[in-house]
Amino acid sequence: MNVKKLNSDLQNYWNNMFKKLKPEKINLSEVKVKNELDEAFEFMGNNARSILDIGAGSGYALFTAKILGTKLSYGLGIDTSENAIRFAKKTCELSKIKGLNFEVGNESYLSKLENEAFDGIICSNVLDVIPEETSKQIIADIARLLKPNGFLLLKFNFYLTKDLIERIKMERIEKNVFTLNGILRGVNYTTEEWIRKFKKFKVVKQSEYDRIKSGPKDRVILLQKQG
Repeated sequence: MNVKKLNSDLQNYWNNMFKKLKPEKINLSEVKVKNELDEAFEFMGNNARSILDIGAGSGYALFTAKILGTKLSYGLGIDTSENAIRFAKKTCELSKIKGLNFEVGNESYLSKLENEAFDGIICSNVLDVIPEETSKQIIADIARLLKPNGFLLLKFNFYLTKDLIERIKMERIEKNVFTLNGILRGVNYTTEEWIRKFKKFKVVKQSEYDRIKSGPKDRVILLQKQG
C-alpha cells in the first residue's frame, strides 16, 4: 500500500469537494442540538476551554462546540484541504465568532504542538478514512496533546458489512482497508476495536446517529484520558 499516494489522493479529493462550498454567515440563534453528534459537540464546548479539531473540514464541529457550549474560549482546527480552511476562516469572520483559528496542516503539524496543550480534542470522520500508518501517528499525538482528564470526541462512519461493501462496490486493497473509485474511503473496524486503540482512555459515552436518512448509523464515542 502506497501511503504517500493514498494521502495525496485524499488531499486532492477533499480539496476539490470543499472548493464547491460557499462561506455564509451562521445565524447563531438557529444553532440547536439536532442529533447525538451535536450533543457531543455541546458537551465538548461545556467541558473544555481549549479544543483541537483534527481534520476540521468546514469547521462545523468547532462552530457547534463554541456556539452551544459555555466554556470553550480557544479552538484550533487543522485540515489538509486549503479550501476547507479558507471556508472555515471566512465563515468564522462572517459570523463574528471569536476564539477559533483554522490552519492548513497534516499529521506533521501535530508534532509542532506542545504536550498536553488542550483540554479537548475532536477527531470526526478522520481516522477511518486515512491510511492506518497515518492514523497510528495521529492517535499517538492525541494521547500526547490531551491534558490528563481531558475529553476526546471521536466519530466514525458506519461499520461496513459485507453486504454494504458489495452494494457500494468498494474495493479491498488491504485487510480492513477499502477504496471507492480509487480513493480510500474506509478503514473498517468495529467500535470496540477502535476504542482499544486508545490506551489509558475510558469510555464516557457511546452513541449513534442517522447521518444518512434510513441508512446505517454513524458512531459517536466520547472518551476521557486517565490522569
